Amino acid sequence: MKYILIDDDPIINLVHKRVIQKVAEAETIDIFSSGIKALEYFKTSDSDPQMVFLDINMPEMNGFEFLDELIKDKNIRKEGLSIYIVTSSLNNKDRQTAKRYPILKGYLGKPLNIEGVLKLKERHPETIG
Repeated sequence: MKYILIDDDPIINLVHKRVIQKVAEAETIDIFSSGIKALEYFKTSDSDPQMVFLDINMPEMNGFEFLDELIKDKNIRKEGLSIYIVTSSLNNKDRQTAKRYPILKGYLGKPLNIEGVLKLKERHPETIG
């Protein structure tokens, strides 16, 4: 299982990486500080299952713009992707917007914690190693 963190906050990425390492045996945890860099990665990525934790509010390209580009790009393999929004946003509009993306598996509060990742593991054992 590969884990992908897409967030412009290096402290949050460090916290999330440590939480994932405690809960799941990850082959790799790749971190991208922007949606643009993450899209470049997905264009060359193999088809291994990948758990993606995506922030909404980022400069250059927000999480929803990232999802739009990911969905549009026919060269990116979407099979095996389990994408979760991870955000500190309390804006109900963001939750409503997220519901329009069937590719999303869920909407999580930031920061990730051990209990929350364990619950994901219980609900979706096929996606968390």
